[in-house]
Amino acid sequence: MKSRFCLYAIGALLAIPGAAAAQGITYDCDTAAGHFSELVLPAGTVPFTATGNVRLNAVTTEKTYAAMISIQISAASAPGQSPKLFAGFSLDALPVDPKKVPSGMPAVQALSWRANGTKDEMLPQSLLAKPGTVQPFTLAYDGDKVTVTLGADTKSFPLKTTEPVVRVSCSTGEFLLTDLTIKSAR
Repeated sequence: MKSRFCLYAIGALLAIPGAAAAQGITYDCDTAAGHFSELVLPAGTVPFTATGNVRLNAVTTEKTYAAMISIQISAASAPGQSPKLFAGFSLDALPVDPKKVPSGMPAVQALSWRANGTKDEMLPQSLLAKPGTVQPFTLAYDGDKVTVTLGADTKSFPLKTTEPVVRVSCSTGEFLLTDLTIKSAR
């Protein structure tokens, strides 16, 4: 990618636990073609659960890069560095000619499981969702594994890290993340 814009939310964002937990975080991840943005949030005490909703708002007409948002639990890494350990999911979207697809929509979107050491695995039924459909999600981390729930689909991935974070990154489109909460399961 041509550039990287990192937002590291530190204790100040979560300093008011009641306010942050009650409403959750909203993040409008809007990036130009070939660029990406990232939001990294401290997870706090293990075990914990991250929940929220994500929606595709727009894709660019870029043909080199696909529009995508990835939401995952990962090991902490230095700013600008990709984590070596992670598990979660991605929502990808490709622009299409609306006249050539049955839905008549200008994009096709798909959900995929994502984890280090494995090839992304698409959820075939997600291709049937109309672009812009709100996708609720839950990522639960117990210190040994991440369990990802997308609608009626659930999958677990092994993950061990002493400094887990919730990482959101998007590229080449606009995605709206709403009601993101991180709650201790203790």
